[in-house]
Amino acid sequence: MVNHDNNRTTSMVVGAGGYAVNYGHINVSSPDCGGRFFYSYTNVPNNPGVWVQNECLTGMAALEPNPERPQEMQFAAHATLINHGTIDIHFDEIYKFYMDKKSKTDAPDDFRFDCVRCYAMLAGDDSLLINEGTINVYLDQDIEAIVSLYACAIWGNTRSLMINRGEINFIGNGSYQTFVRGIGSMMSDLQAINEGTVNVKLDRAYQTRILHTAGKGGTLLNCGKINIDTCGRIMVLGALMGTRMENDGEIDVISHSTYIENIVPYHYQFDPLATAFYEHFLPNDEATSPMVNRGKIKVHLDGSEKSGENAVAFGYYLMQIGPSDHETPIHNIINEGTIEVTQSGPKKYLTADVGVNIQAPGNNVFNVKVGNWNKTDNEDKVFIACRSAALDLTELPKGIDRDGCVYQIPASVEAGEKVTIRK
Repeated sequence: MVNHDNNRTTSMVVGAGGYAVNYGHINVSSPDCGGRFFYSYTNVPNNPGVWVQNECLTGMAALEPNPERPQEMQFAAHATLINHGTIDIHFDEIYKFYMDKKSKTDAPDDFRFDCVRCYAMLAGDDSLLINEGTINVYLDQDIEAIVSLYACAIWGNTRSLMINRGEINFIGNGSYQTFVRGIGSMMSDLQAINEGTVNVKLDRAYQTRILHTAGKGGTLLNCGKINIDTCGRIMVLGALMGTRMENDGEIDVISHSTYIENIVPYHYQFDPLATAFYEHFLPNDEATSPMVNRGKIKVHLDGSEKSGENAVAFGYYLMQIGPSDHETPIHNIINEGTIEVTQSGPKKYLTADVGVNIQAPGNNVFNVKVGNWNKTDNEDKVFIACRSAALDLTELPKGIDRDGCVYQIPASVEAGEKVTIRK
């Protein structure tokens, strides 16, 4: 399937093994565009047995009927989707469609396990998705929307290769329950690469992740530019375990740090966070992969009275949820580029090049090795901020004070949580 139409208002949808190329302009806003579908899933760690309902709209997609749930669709595998033109996808009408549909159910005011999702490009396992044009995701719905809104630019499931060589823009109102997803998915062994530009400019967002996976393995690689200007929790390159994360380009984050009440019960409630690299995991024995910065990272925490008392910003952030009864694998971080973390606002916030376990209280010690590190910040700035941690600093350059560069927050000291430093 090939599109050359510069005024196409219908989605491009193929099946398993399908092939679609866009050279024109796909402008998808209406639920009648041919790219609306519904699916549900039940793999929710915090709420086992609960089905999450998803009303979706797509620009380019590989879909097929779900044989086990006849009224639903599923993502089709082995597809190739390429965009050389422009894809515009809008939330306004699909959100109104969802609200009208919801009003006719037995629980018209219960939005806790519902999502409205817009996917600019979407495919299942073992697929290839490439953007060499422009993707615009418009969060132009009611800014007060409380249903979860997932804004997804390029989404491919297990073992898929996703590349952005063009421009991706997230624009508009957003909402305090908006989840921005740039390139990636929930699955394992993904190759998610940005060689172009990704821009996020939203008035409101609950969580922003650009290169992301919630599975194991694979690679998240930024060789281009990522610019973020929004609020909520910002995690630019984010993975759970064993995923190689590397920045060879530029990451520029302005976080209008805002404490947002989470009304989605299958997500955790955390204080505001902004970080370029993010690794979050349960105790495990999985092999790790290094997080490497060879480019430029700037993270600015723009605080206000809405930030609360515990807003934080880092270049790297690592967090283990829960203690381990044995020694965990070593998590490696390397900086051969530059990291600049700054702040403004009514109070002094916690910022550092590296954060460990700050938002995970408890004695959740795991091993972090800081490898080759280009430290150019003034020495009075915090280099590593932590709660519980086992830090290996043996490979730090000479001249860096191994004891003075680590700051354990007072609440952690008072709780008797453990920090060890290998020098």
